[in-house]
Amino acid sequence: MNEQHTDNLSLLQGEALRSYISDSYRELEKEPVLHQWDISHKDPHRWLVSGIVFFIFIVLAYVTGTTGEYGANTSLWFFSLFAVFGGGYVRFLLLPDNIYNYHLTSKGIYYTQQDSIPDIAFTIARGLGWFGCGVCVLAAGMLGPAAFIGAGASALLAWKIKDMRPVKKHRGCLFTPNGYLKIFKRKDALIVCSEPFDAGNFIYLYCQQGEADKVLNYIYPYLPNHEVREVNSWREF
Repeated sequence: MNEQHTDNLSLLQGEALRSYISDSYRELEKEPVLHQWDISHKDPHRWLVSGIVFFIFIVLAYVTGTTGEYGANTSLWFFSLFAVFGGGYVRFLLLPDNIYNYHLTSKGIYYTQQDSIPDIAFTIARGLGWFGCGVCVLAAGMLGPAAFIGAGASALLAWKIKDMRPVKKHRGCLFTPNGYLKIFKRKDALIVCSEPFDAGNFIYLYCQQGEADKVLNYIYPYLPNHEVREVNSWREF
């Protein structure tokens, strides 16, 4: 990779950036593999985010169920049901576990990433989404404008998930002379970021338990000028 090409990478964005990452993946596929591993990674904030969604709808259920007059019991039931559905949707469809398959070479790292979601989960979610829309419409006359909060959210969820399927993503990250290496050893997680920083030369490495040092020993020789930063929390990571 010559200097002119490297300088031009910082200007990549959108489709050009995606094309560059795909080309990097195909280029690295041709290299001898020094080390490879598979891992299922769980988003550290998955339960917090889904819990917030659940809490919001539980609060709506309490407020409309205790202050409403006509249809108060229906409102309590409806928003409680939607709290369970919304929280589950966020946890298992928006923030699912991810399966990574990493391949380490002397020129960089390429990997695949796929959501760990069975097809049956999408089928159930679509059915619940459309069912929620129907219930919202029927409840609108009984609950007034508050029902449209649920109706709109349910319709949006149904629309978002109606065509969702597990998608396997292919990523490639080339090593370049300069950058930084961030290490969260307690969770066996690493970040390799090489210059130019906005050209796809950024990768999260989630290692098998206790294997962060092993992976580091493989990549250190190819990142001699990278600044090493050790962190102790997901927030710093």
